Amino acid sequence: MSLTLPESFKRPNIVENWVILLGYNKGISSSGVNTAEVINTTETDIDVVDGSKFSEGDFIFIGTERMKVSSVSSNTLTVVRGINKTPSSDINSGTSIFHDNFKCISFSDAEFEGNYSNGVITSEPSVRESINLEKSTSKTSNVSLSVVNFDYQGSPFSKELFNGTRSYINRECFIYIVPKDIDLRVNSLLVYSGKLSDISHDHHSIKMSIVSKRPEEDIEIPQTKTSKDNYFPIAYGDYTPNSNGVTFGSGSDIDDYRKRKTLYPIPVEERRRNTIFSLTGTRSTSANAFPHYYEKSTDTFSPLSTDKDNYSTVDVENETYGDGYAVRFDQSLLKRGLYKVVEFVSKTAGDNLTWDNNTGNAFDGDYINTNTYVGCTVDDTFVPNDSASIEYSLPQLTGYPSLILTNLVITGSFTISGASGSGDIKLQLIDESFGASDVKGYWDLSSDGTTTTFHKTAGGSLDTSSVSYLSDAFDNSNEYLSSGNGWGESVKLTVKLVRSSSIECSVSGFVRIHDIAIETATQLDFAETTKAGKTVAYQTLDDIEYVYSGANGLTDNGWAGSSAITEIHEAHRDLLQRFTNFTNSNNSDYSSGLHPKNWRTGTDINGVKDWDIRYWINEPTSLSKVLEELQFNGGFIGRYDGQGNYQYIFIPDSITTNFTLTKEDISNINISLTPFKNIVTSMDIEYEKHPATTGYVSEVNASNSTSITAYNIGSKENKKKVRLNALSSAPASSPSSNPNDDFYTYYDNILGSVKHLIDFTIVNPYYFGIDVGDFLAFDNIGVDPFGGSWSSRDFIVVSVTRKRGQLKIKVREC
Repeated sequence: MSLTLPESFKRPNIVENWVILLGYNKGISSSGVNTAEVINTTETDIDVVDGSKFSEGDFIFIGTERMKVSSVSSNTLTVVRGINKTPSSDINSGTSIFHDNFKCISFSDAEFEGNYSNGVITSEPSVRESINLEKSTSKTSNVSLSVVNFDYQGSPFSKELFNGTRSYINRECFIYIVPKDIDLRVNSLLVYSGKLSDISHDHHSIKMSIVSKRPEEDIEIPQTKTSKDNYFPIAYGDYTPNSNGVTFGSGSDIDDYRKRKTLYPIPVEERRRNTIFSLTGTRSTSANAFPHYYEKSTDTFSPLSTDKDNYSTVDVENETYGDGYAVRFDQSLLKRGLYKVVEFVSKTAGDNLTWDNNTGNAFDGDYINTNTYVGCTVDDTFVPNDSASIEYSLPQLTGYPSLILTNLVITGSFTISGASGSGDIKLQLIDESFGASDVKGYWDLSSDGTTTTFHKTAGGSLDTSSVSYLSDAFDNSNEYLSSGNGWGESVKLTVKLVRSSSIECSVSGFVRIHDIAIETATQLDFAETTKAGKTVAYQTLDDIEYVYSGANGLTDNGWAGSSAITEIHEAHRDLLQRFTNFTNSNNSDYSSGLHPKNWRTGTDINGVKDWDIRYWINEPTSLSKVLEELQFNGGFIGRYDGQGNYQYIFIPDSITTNFTLTKEDISNINISLTPFKNIVTSMDIEYEKHPATTGYVSEVNASNSTSITAYNIGSKENKKKVRLNALSSAPASSPSSNPNDDFYTYYDNILGSVKHLIDFTIVNPYYFGIDVGDFLAFDNIGVDPFGGSWSSRDFIVVSVTRKRGQLKIKVREC
């Protein structure tokens, strides 16, 4: 949105003077104090809420009137009314009071706001502002001034700036463009808001540096920490934990296999007796706060119990802990879940029993997969005790198992023919893991026929004509402890033919293993009687830096009614609200009733951008860096404009032109194109940051086939790798219809094709308010862009440079 342009600029041939207001003492800012009574037009004793914020000699603004404080008595200010001929009027109780203490300097001598402005500026300062759409960043230059070290009230001006009775360093400074014969701020164009940063001088001159308004500078987050210097994490987004229960069956899913990764890391703080505390943040939550342990070998997250004897007892609600909140878990690290076997080891064949070569089908997919299987075929004459085995390696889990169950997903059929003699034949399925010999069940027949009925040893039966779920009834944890190889042992399944009495026959059929689901509860062994055994358990605990929580992230800091923050732009604003002095040009706090530019009006970022966030910060990080990362992930730019108002800039789905320029308005036009080397037609986008590693949960390979063809681009050319730490919404794999539909479409609109760049100088003062982020169009320019048309082309201002009597602009085609 453009700068607010006074009526005095809406005329030709303006002669400019620049006036710089150097704030001192309490500066040019909100006092944070209101009037405590109704004030008429002549009253000079004014009651205020807090008189301690004011001193004798202060200048203040109330309503539209400037006043000078001549004395302060408790909460009553005695003032001189109507300073600089500002109009007096009745003032309501509760009206805001602003400090207005400044000294003016300028290019030429002038009266400004009733003050004498010394014409002592000898340099030609410039105000340079720019945005980078490709990186979603902005930049505002510092302003360097050289001024005469003139005599001011009997001493060099350098003494006034530092060793005088007033303090100027780090106070507000404002730069106004002032047309000839104008002497009030309201009729001047404010183009820069900043603070005085550096001063140096010699006998004759002073050099000053004014830095732009960036309240996020030199701030690190998080800031709340414990006495052990561990920080309470900052997290934004919608998180979901893995369920604290485990179920084996057709409904076994992401929760049972502990594969859900919508979690964020929370630091381990301390151990008290048998309880460990981890820091969840500064927000109280009553749901899903419980911690998870990351099992690196399986890339899984298992809920941690607070009870060493009951895996499903978890710390759902966090509790007050110092200046934040924490959750608990038991030192045993008791946890339970379903796991896939990880690798085929070996197989054996019998006389008439043979495993096929589809050995990987017993553990393919993240969860139970009934579409594939590894099969054992039964064929030919019955041979007593004929058997065939298959082995798979186990995952390497932390701790020892207090429970190991080998659950199977199976189908099977058994046929005998040409039977003679008495008795029956059984086709057994046996678990020989860890040296056990547990018959899980069998198919059996005593005469010619076919059966799909599997009799479970533990009781009951399954119809294996279709997929059946065989829950293990035999806990192998004792065999594990006796084996000596621990998790280095294998799961070993055997199919075996046995008979009773003297029956003879031919046999055929199959046993198919669709999936092997190892169900195990693991924990650390604090019952170990040796010193070395306990040391191993405690060392494991001491090596845990983070566990992981599924509680939702921060709600807003009161500016939107304390609602949940689930989108990137919301988190960006909340960080500014939470950690900076986030105010507008009147130094009023942005709140639920006062929003930055383009938040709900203009391009309406809050209504357009719906890109979801999951993002966390655990160690001190520059707030500026965090905000820029969110801007890139969210496809927008946040910045303060020259008039001290915060604004959000992005390319909307439908552009509304702010200004249409003609050849009468501009000069020195130059038309160019974005460099071909900067075009990106393919992106490999990694998003959804992994909670425990440096990697990402999801990836999209996106490309623009139209641009690839149009520019004759090879498969490995103009390609970019993008890693997004905050975005959790899936980017499209090809451009969508609206730029803000997703990350890839937005940046493809910027980077996916050659764009026009236009540089020019504004000569019509009516357009001196144009600012970065404004949308322009051109008509009747006198030169066509590379022989094309100006119509239907929209441009966004990406750079402005202001000098006295000059405004240079650069725009980029949208």
